[in-house]
Amino acid sequence: MRPLGDAKPDLILVNARILTQDAGTPTAQALAVRGDRIIWAGNDAESRSFDMAGARVINCGGGTLIPGFHDAHMHLLSYASTFGAVDCRPGQVSSIGDIGRQIARKTALTPRGRWVSGWGYDPFHLDEGRHPTRWDLDNAAPEHPVRLDHRSGHACVLNSLAMERVGIAENTDEPAGATIARDLETGLPNGLLLEMQDILDQRMPKPSFENLAPLVDRAASRLFSLGVTSVQDATHSNSLGRWELLQGLSGRGRPLPRVAMMPGAAHVREFVNAGLRFGSGNDALRIGHAKIMVTGSSGAPSLTHSDLKSDVDACTSLGFPVAVHAVESHVVRTVAEVFAESQLMSEQLPVHRIEHCSEAPPDVMEVVVRCGAAIVTQPGFIHYQGDRYIAEVRPSMQPCLYRAASLAGRGVRVAFSSDAPVVDPDPMPALHAAVTRRTVSGNALGAGEIMDRRSALSSYTIEPARLTGIDDRIGKLAPGFLADLALFDQDLTSVVPDALPVIRPVMTILGGQVVWES
Repeated sequence: MRPLGDAKPDLILVNARILTQDAGTPTAQALAVRGDRIIWAGNDAESRSFDMAGARVINCGGGTLIPGFHDAHMHLLSYASTFGAVDCRPGQVSSIGDIGRQIARKTALTPRGRWVSGWGYDPFHLDEGRHPTRWDLDNAAPEHPVRLDHRSGHACVLNSLAMERVGIAENTDEPAGATIARDLETGLPNGLLLEMQDILDQRMPKPSFENLAPLVDRAASRLFSLGVTSVQDATHSNSLGRWELLQGLSGRGRPLPRVAMMPGAAHVREFVNAGLRFGSGNDALRIGHAKIMVTGSSGAPSLTHSDLKSDVDACTSLGFPVAVHAVESHVVRTVAEVFAESQLMSEQLPVHRIEHCSEAPPDVMEVVVRCGAAIVTQPGFIHYQGDRYIAEVRPSMQPCLYRAASLAGRGVRVAFSSDAPVVDPDPMPALHAAVTRRTVSGNALGAGEIMDRRSALSSYTIEPARLTGIDDRIGKLAPGFLADLALFDQDLTSVVPDALPVIRPVMTILGGQVVWES
């Protein structure tokens, strides 16, 4: 490759194995950057022809350089909030008693009456094999309102003071699509709430910008340490206010991963009224697909076929492609059928997306393939939650969970994501699961969906960029592309697969600037 014009590089990386994700030149040894853009890629000998006066030269020591990882579906502010909450994930706690002790330690450092949050618990991994109750949390924190979020983000437990603060009493009616769980003997609400996160967020005090900003910085630092340089925030309640909050966070001059924020479908009109459309923004923060939530835990989709089609058509008529949350097989089918009937209003827009596509038995997969949508899935769920799936999901469905290889083989675009904070945003365990289909304990789950490593790497780099229409600037290491890079001391495509979960980057570069080093 030749450099662009007469531009003089100010950063040169040499002695690397570069996996460019560019089909025309799939590998290189050296890379030159000016400003925030790559201007050249080639071999080490050619790099010596550059005028290096004033340029920083990084000897990669034979390491492997890839485009920065791109997490196609996560929840940035929710992930950031976990850095200020009690960590109740499997591995951190093993019983409800452990959760109580962790929360009690937090309350000892928190003024009486202030909210205390915990996150990440999973009954499958607790000795008691059940959800905590309000009374369990009361014992740990009688003078603080407590909210404990399930690792899925779709359930939480409140203690008695928290329930009082948000207005949930003995005879409170359940909101549509939500569940207020009750004690089987007394009929009293036991503190467990399903699908009520949006309501709680409206009734609980919102963190101030000053309190949130350092948590976002900690989240960004963690993502950079994993080689993640771009994320897509798929929170279905994203509003214009959330966009303005992210603008404020992005404008502080602190390094953050590039963010594409999905507006919630209910808020799309307010974005349009503010002069914002799909793709509005800049390379640091832009607007992505409209997000729609369809759940099916009650046995039927939370939106009917006709209601979902109305929502999809309303978004596309305003110039937004749509991303729909669909986990259960009957919901995936409904979403795919609606997409097959709906047309994007402009060929300039990316395709619609099915988020998760968790269950795709053969008949449902055929509908998904025909509908033309892309799939954003989470191989990390196989790693972190696969043992629970093996224990709880019927055997006939297990080979159909979080399919990637068979969908990609049928021509469906497949991108990877973490859904953080549901699971950790580290791409390496997810890549390991994609290429081995093994759980954290080594059990096989859906071995027919094993991907080759280069395809898996593409699903974490160039494919997310394609899905949001920015593959002309992100996802490749080629001239004209943004210099977002992750350097590893080992080759992700040649090490034994079981080494993947423990491989870490040694350097992460965003827009030509080193933002993290080991």
